[in-house]
Amino acid sequence: MTTTRFAAIQLCSTASIADNNARIEDLVRKAADQGASVVSLPEAANILLRDNMLYPTTCVAEANDTTLALCQNLARDLGIWLHDGSLLVLSDDGERVWNRTHLISPLGNIVARYDKLHTFDVKLGGAGDFQESLAVRPGEAGPVVAELGENDLTLGFSICYDLRFAYLFRALAQANANVLMIPASFSPVTGPLHWETLLKARAIETGSYVIAAAQCGTRDGVTTYGHTMIISPFGEVITALGDEPGFILADIDPTHVETTRGRLPCLMQDREIGPATTIKCGTGDI
Repeated sequence: MTTTRFAAIQLCSTASIADNNARIEDLVRKAADQGASVVSLPEAANILLRDNMLYPTTCVAEANDTTLALCQNLARDLGIWLHDGSLLVLSDDGERVWNRTHLISPLGNIVARYDKLHTFDVKLGGAGDFQESLAVRPGEAGPVVAELGENDLTLGFSICYDLRFAYLFRALAQANANVLMIPASFSPVTGPLHWETLLKARAIETGSYVIAAAQCGTRDGVTTYGHTMIISPFGEVITALGDEPGFILADIDPTHVETTRGRLPCLMQDREIGPATTIKCGTGDI
């Protein structure tokens, strides 16, 4: 079995779509020059704003998004699979946006779409409070996987906050995904404690590779955690970045997934379980 070289690109996207596009093109071309045939961008690759509520009045419909058009042209020109992480594109009703992944083939065609299922609605305290759903519509479809038709690669899609919902990744793996794509714009509040731990958990519990391209740095007062990673099916960090834009490369071998799942056949060992039993204990029983 031959390996496939993946690249995960780390960006510091800003409010300037033109600047973001220029940086995307530069890094994608450099990654392809180093042999990457599957390239992944982070969440919100096209634009990242300080005020979440500005997205519906700033973003455009998918058909008019210049970052998506650029990614299609790059995939076609370079002959690569390009996973655009996610783009924020205007929903049909114009009231909110989709946080949407696209997978683009080497012919430049969009072959898969996935809308973020779990919006980042949290109360971390102070500047850590965030309600993504005010501006972003949650996805309405189920899990999405894409068979690349070569080298036995099947990609399973997710976006950022989805990372915390293990059932999604189990569903992806049970649909034969062997590479989990987890683009993110992770909070600096939770990043140091949760990012690597959760990525390893998703790899370990499904026996899959994880490709986690992230946003990094500070722009207009908004800081993102960075630390783009590629993780093996056994939970080892193969390669990672810190807090600067750039990219990492790793050669992905699906036979390692088969071997890992054979050693730890968790995906084959699910059991039907009944409802939880609650035991109420009085103080006299303690």
